[in-house]
Amino acid sequence: MSDTLNQSGAGNPPGLGGSLLATRAANTLRYSLMNIFILAGTAAIAWGGPLTFSGLIFSFVLVGYVDELFGDAANKEAMPPVWYCQTMLFATLPLLIFATLVAFNVTSPHGFAWLDAVSRAVGIDPDAARARTNGFFLWNEGAYVSLGMYYGAAGVNVSHELIHRMDKPFDRLFGTWLLAFTWDTGFAIEHVYGHHRNVGTELDPATARRGEYIVAFVWRSTTGQWLAAKRFEDERLRRKGQPNNLWTNRFWRNQLMTVVVALFYMAFLGPIGLVMFAFAGAIGKIYLEVVNYIEHYGLVRIPGTRVEARHSWDSHRRVSGGMFYNLMLHANHHKIATRRFWELEQSPPEEAATLPRGYMAMILFAFLGPPFFRYINRHLAGWDRNLASPEEVAYLKGKGLYLGGLLEEQAA
Repeated sequence: MSDTLNQSGAGNPPGLGGSLLATRAANTLRYSLMNIFILAGTAAIAWGGPLTFSGLIFSFVLVGYVDELFGDAANKEAMPPVWYCQTMLFATLPLLIFATLVAFNVTSPHGFAWLDAVSRAVGIDPDAARARTNGFFLWNEGAYVSLGMYYGAAGVNVSHELIHRMDKPFDRLFGTWLLAFTWDTGFAIEHVYGHHRNVGTELDPATARRGEYIVAFVWRSTTGQWLAAKRFEDERLRRKGQPNNLWTNRFWRNQLMTVVVALFYMAFLGPIGLVMFAFAGAIGKIYLEVVNYIEHYGLVRIPGTRVEARHSWDSHRRVSGGMFYNLMLHANHHKIATRRFWELEQSPPEEAATLPRGYMAMILFAFLGPPFFRYINRHLAGWDRNLASPEEVAYLKGKGLYLGGLLEEQAA
């Protein structure tokens, strides 16, 4: 999106009075939601007890409902200044570290004096919080469930924005550190060099196939991407004639970041810290994969053909779009992967299909299996008829997966 479009306020929704100033103010709040979410969740963890599960509740129940309640954003709305957008992204890592320290403090038997002082400064009694949390075994785990949600929803999402900045080594390094919290630094390699090249094809482990249950996909995608990242880096070094060792191989070198985070956990929690880190990191990784499932479910592309907007599902929901820094404008992202999140645009219906519900609603529905397949198949039928290329239609028919006939049945 050009600076002219970004400043024009074109498409401002009437509900905001068509005012450029009002739209920009609303979007400043909208693109602050993720960090507000982390701060609110951190306060809930500090309070202890059942509130330690607030990250899970916020992510799927509250955010999912609010997302549907507020509907879609307009296209090309006036954005906050670039410096503000950048600040929101780079605030994520320190906020996640702080949230992790708060979880350590509330789940440890005696806590840490300097963290106790922070709790008291905001009106929370840390001893009472630990009593609420450690008095029932589930609340202790709840803090790490919430951390996992923040690692996935905030950390991986911001990382996704930063690792695409091929011209910014520091940004890519910062993004890779965020991935260390989900044991997934290989994503910085596979996603950029693998997924974006192979999306929609059988070569891409991160594209969900028609009729593939979400749990099976999470396992296949996780293992497939890990192996693909390692394979890509091995092949890169072989092509360059370079030795393949810990210091030259980016895949293994990046794993050292995960080791640092593991040592960080263990320094505060002892050996059990490794278990809690694995637990929280796995939740964050699963969160990433269920989002992957929704982004490309059932869409196909012939290997070697151009990646186009139609090979990703779009979503224009106002709340989740702000919280996730326009990740939901995924069709435009795959069409022009180097665009910053504030430059992404909604894809018109003749270029890409739009999900019938927001991400959170679609993810929850996907766990139901067959009802979800029947529901999404009606929308895939439209993709098959209106957006698939002749070669893609032939591929789907050859696999017995073509759904375009559903529209004819409905019309009859």
